[in-house]
Amino acid sequence: MSIINWYKNLHPSDRFLFTLPFWLIVLFGLFYWGRFWSYSPIGEFLDSLQRGSIMPILDATLDSPIKNFDIIVNPKYHIIITPECNGLVPYLMVLSAIVAYSCSFKRKLIWAVIAYIVIYIVNLIRLIVVVKVVESFGEDWFYLIHNIGGNLLLIISGGALFLGYLRGCK
Repeated sequence: MSIINWYKNLHPSDRFLFTLPFWLIVLFGLFYWGRFWSYSPIGEFLDSLQRGSIMPILDATLDSPIKNFDIIVNPKYHIIITPECNGLVPYLMVLSAIVAYSCSFKRKLIWAVIAYIVIYIVNLIRLIVVVKVVESFGEDWFYLIHNIGGNLLLIISGGALFLGYLRGCK
């Protein structure tokens, strides 16, 4: 039996589990290769687009002054919006799951766009809430609200998006 026939005979959920790691590696390689080894034009473009569009919104929303990607909460405490804050990691995880799960190309494309928009908005809200909480309650709250609360919000959003995508797949 060839590998292609073996793959075709797998149950759809087994095929998903088999192909998900492949798509995670491919998409993270395309978008984040430059962060680790060399230069990724796709990753750099999306990062500049993401952070470039987020910063003016943060500037208009927050009380703290902003210089480049540095939010000055107080003279001794700054929050720096790094490339890892751009929301692409949770998006690529959802996109990998969408691409890996067997469904029509049209549905994959529609949900890829929906996921991008939703994760972008959720990430923007996450960034605003993180800074507002730190402004109001102090930097001791950063770890809880950023590392736990913010990431939990993105994980729940990504899971909900994938479940929404699955509802229309056969």
